[in-house]
Amino acid sequence: MKKEEKKILNIVKRLKGNVLIIGIENETILKAIEENSNIYKCNLMNAVTNSSKENEGKTKRKKNFQIKKLRKKFHKKKVDNILCNMNDIYPYLKTFVKDSVYINRGKLYFYGEKGKYDLEKMIQKYKKYHAKVEQNFEGNYFFLTISNEHSKTSKIKDIWFSICEFMINLYETIGDMLIN
Repeated sequence: MKKEEKKILNIVKRLKGNVLIIGIENETILKAIEENSNIYKCNLMNAVTNSSKENEGKTKRKKNFQIKKLRKKFHKKKVDNILCNMNDIYPYLKTFVKDSVYINRGKLYFYGEKGKYDLEKMIQKYKKYHAKVEQNFEGNYFFLTISNEHSKTSKIKDIWFSICEFMINLYETIGDMLIN
């Protein structure tokens, strides 16, 4: 068993309550989730294969749904913990940050390979909502722990951050075009 897998298993053992798990396919981790008696509701999501027939007979606590309908599926501050594989979440990161702050009342865990993603941008997006962020590195993997216990969101804040992010992206695109 790899160091990264042991770290994820330690995170799974600490989870309790209503849990959302995105992008976990490892059988040992899924077995640890089923054995955790502190989890009373577990929602599994996989962006690559999201068929309900695949996980139909495994457990009654698992449910599949689309990542774009995250905010519609869960209500404000109803999910205790979220565990995410960065490979599955990265294409949806633009909307996932505000949705995860909206639905999560506990901790949010990200893990993935170290060199692939711009972690500083993601950390800055979560710090806008006053979330506490911790970084850990194990070999070629990173682990982010984001505490959304005291983070606050509103529609006005979301709209303002979206406009600011759009303007920054537009500025960077124009700068890249002028340099090339």
